[in-house]
Amino acid sequence: MAFGQQMVTSGSTYSLLRKLNMLDDRSVVYNRQDSFELIREEATKQMQKAHDRNENRYNLRSREVAFSEGQEVFRRNFKRSCFKTGFNAKLCPAFIKARVRKKIGKSYYELEDLQGQRIGVYHAKDIRQ
Repeated sequence: MAFGQQMVTSGSTYSLLRKLNMLDDRSVVYNRQDSFELIREEATKQMQKAHDRNENRYNLRSREVAFSEGQEVFRRNFKRSCFKTGFNAKLCPAFIKARVRKKIGKSYYELEDLQGQRIGVYHAKDIRQ
């Protein structure tokens, strides 16, 4: 859309371009504003088509989750490796068992460990069943 407009600097060039059939002269039928409007409409259609295609592809791989209060779930373990203590994070489990304390908003949950101590607030993407 931005680079499709050819700029002719001299008016005498138009006759040469017409003879060589290199000029798609829409100015005979449409004025310049109508031409840009047609381009904008086509671009809008193409962008909506691409949006729908991407939305469908995303929705195939996403899932709706809803955890209830008191449900036992697995939360992501965010521990990091520490050279001082000799702890290697890749050897510890990626998910740890927890319990849903309450729901906060659409996708945040307050979690507690199995002994009832508050752990924190986690996003649904970091919780598994």
